[in-house]
Amino acid sequence: MREIAVVISDFYLPRGGDRPSTAGVGALPGLEEAARFAQRSALDGGWRAWLARWMDRDDLARAAPATVAAAASSQAGARGAVWIANPIHLIAGLTNLHLDYRGLLRLPEQDLARLAQDFTGTFGEEEFQLEPLESGPFLLRSSRSLNVLTTEPSRVLAHELESSLPHGPDAPVLKRLGAELEMWLHSHPVNEARIRRGELPVSTLWPWGGGDALLPQNAEARRGVPPLPQSADARRGAAAPHRASSAPSNDLIAFGSDPYLLGLSRLSGLTLRALPESLPDPADYPPAQRVVLVAELTVPLRANPGWTMFEALAHLDRCFILPAMEALRAGAVSSVLVIANDIRLQVGRRDRLRFWRRRPKSGSAALRVVME
Repeated sequence: MREIAVVISDFYLPRGGDRPSTAGVGALPGLEEAARFAQRSALDGGWRAWLARWMDRDDLARAAPATVAAAASSQAGARGAVWIANPIHLIAGLTNLHLDYRGLLRLPEQDLARLAQDFTGTFGEEEFQLEPLESGPFLLRSSRSLNVLTTEPSRVLAHELESSLPHGPDAPVLKRLGAELEMWLHSHPVNEARIRRGELPVSTLWPWGGGDALLPQNAEARRGVPPLPQSADARRGAAAPHRASSAPSNDLIAFGSDPYLLGLSRLSGLTLRALPESLPDPADYPPAQRVVLVAELTVPLRANPGWTMFEALAHLDRCFILPAMEALRAGAVSSVLVIANDIRLQVGRRDRLRFWRRRPKSGSAALRVVME
């Protein structure tokens, strides 16, 4: 196998002077080894744009996350604007609200379907529609394009909630919808059932990653669908256009449940596989030359209520990063990529010959490599 890529999709921390303390972080042996030998680079467009290019889909790298996710929805091809809408639970502090990792909720299929149905009955279909996605959150559709900048909820964890609210000329439209959603969800039967089960209720739905429902022109040309101009979310941070390349062949395997990853896989003709409990043995997939695993900190945190974020990271390190580095050491793969906090660490076989590089003395020291 040529390459293994491990993406921690929801790991974002402030950089520079505002970065949080890493005191008490346990061992991160996989990340420590990667940090010692890796070639480090920043991903200005985030992991999703990088992944599209890594999967040989340069034509999709400029598309908004919601635009790509919409390609896997039941209404693929519909016009208008779309956002990914994540159910979140907000915690009330003394002076304001805030969001933590456990507030990034994953609802069961029946709750998603009930909320989508009741949304239509309450708000109608003239301006907005709510559609459950196979990968867990919702797709929020608008009948018109809106000039609004939004923030991914995982990134809100590293910033003030107020500064992460929608902004831009049409931001009042989404803010007004958000306020209406809070009132609607406050005593909704789905939330009442969640509280009875000891689960966190849904405070609101957080829209992000917005763009036009149809794909950019070069991607749409491959499907025969005429394009629409990109929205503000799609234009923000857009790179120079890239020439579309052929769709990936069966030498590529993808694991995960992220809505963008699902849409990207569908558009590329790949079957997205569920994330395994640990890194698969490369020998189990002899035709594959590249494997990508998109993991989330929120999954082990939901399963282990007493864990901290750093304990969840240590779990993902044991399950995926350390086995990938061991496979590199054994010669089973040629290269390992670790992506977190908009940083890429790439380690090849020759990089491990830099034996003079000191190994980070702790998980805390290794973590600083993806925080600076």
